[in-house]
Amino acid sequence: MDVWGHILSSMSEKIDPSTLKLLRGVEKAEYRNGKLYISTPDPVYKDWLESNLLDEIKSSASSLFGQNLKVFVLSKEEDHLEEISCEVNHIVEEKPYRLTNLNPKFVFSNFIVGNCNKIAYSACLAVAENLGKIYNPLFIYGGIGLGKTHLLHATAHYVLSKNPDANIIYTTADTFMSELVYYMQQGSILEFRRRYRDVDLLLIDDVQFLEGKERTQIELYHIFNALHLIGKQVILSSDTPPRNLKGLQDRLKSRFVSGLVVEVKAPDLQTKLSIINKKTKDMNIKLPNDVALLIAKTINTNVRELEGSLSKLKAYSEIMGRPVTFDMAREVLKDILEIKEVEELSIEKIQKEVANYFSININELLGNSRKKKVAMARQIAMYLARYLTDKSLNEISKAFKKKDHSTVINAVEKVEKNMEKDRKFKLTVEFLKEKIMSL
Repeated sequence: MDVWGHILSSMSEKIDPSTLKLLRGVEKAEYRNGKLYISTPDPVYKDWLESNLLDEIKSSASSLFGQNLKVFVLSKEEDHLEEISCEVNHIVEEKPYRLTNLNPKFVFSNFIVGNCNKIAYSACLAVAENLGKIYNPLFIYGGIGLGKTHLLHATAHYVLSKNPDANIIYTTADTFMSELVYYMQQGSILEFRRRYRDVDLLLIDDVQFLEGKERTQIELYHIFNALHLIGKQVILSSDTPPRNLKGLQDRLKSRFVSGLVVEVKAPDLQTKLSIINKKTKDMNIKLPNDVALLIAKTINTNVRELEGSLSKLKAYSEIMGRPVTFDMAREVLKDILEIKEVEELSIEKIQKEVANYFSININELLGNSRKKKVAMARQIAMYLARYLTDKSLNEISKAFKKKDHSTVINAVEKVEKNMEKDRKFKLTVEFLKEKIMSL
């Protein structure tokens, strides 16, 4: 009997397709003597499943095996299921406050680092390595969709990878406030405080939503002080720096800035291209260079819009049975991107910019001069045409008035070799590439 397959089938109408897809990562499930053992690939996956879906799994499994079913979630390292079932049960009972709710995809290895987020990334990694010892609290701020939540989740995942028994709570300011109201209504405020003070790492997202919530701010202030006093780590995020948080108590603002405050900025063009390349690999999309450049140049807000654009292109390409092209992208994304004045990057534009940079005319660039400066400019222009456009080798060779494409291949190889051994040459090529991409 395919135990896990039957459980997933029972759950399919209760959860969204993306979560259902993630649940297929469970390696096996075994039913023995009124107990269901679920084997997961690693502690991070185990933690995510326990925190988010244990009740739904138990409900669905109970319909198959009976209402008195006990469910144990195990990581891959826990091989001997029956031998450690009592130990696992003990861990669950002793640590009911591990409320991570983490996204398994938000890890450091999936985070694209650029000048816009390098400091925040480095700070989170340092904190994860030295929990409670540096940058405490760590306050990250920046616009919507720039990766703040990704960094918070990644920090928690890293800590759990080093110490699977770490007590971690990831929550949002809204959820924190809702929990407080619930516990107050139940007359269990002491239980609420114990829940949040008995942690190694507390991560609170979107603290701007605490503005004007006096009672919640008071509770957070005392929890923060208690954790800080015993050296426990706190990480917070907001869409604005602490000083701009209106309706927030001064004493709480003071706590927020007592550690390290870092900003996550909108990604620059090169970072956006790196993100697009990573997303296209993850989503299995074949995206021409000119389309990637189009999206990177026209989305100036956040990473989520980048991903949304790629998803829309992929869906259209699959439905229509056509490969993604520049013209298709312009048409499909016209409601998302401001692309009225964005034109396809041509080889002629590249030639013109390179010729201007080296103070030579186009005829020299397209000629057969062997002068060092002219030859170098020609090779760089061919390299950039190959890198920045989706033109074939034959098309590039014709644009440079060459007989065959072997000249282009040789030029690209020479530029790549020179970039490896000559830093000044590499900086020149990268400068030209950035300048041309921004046109």
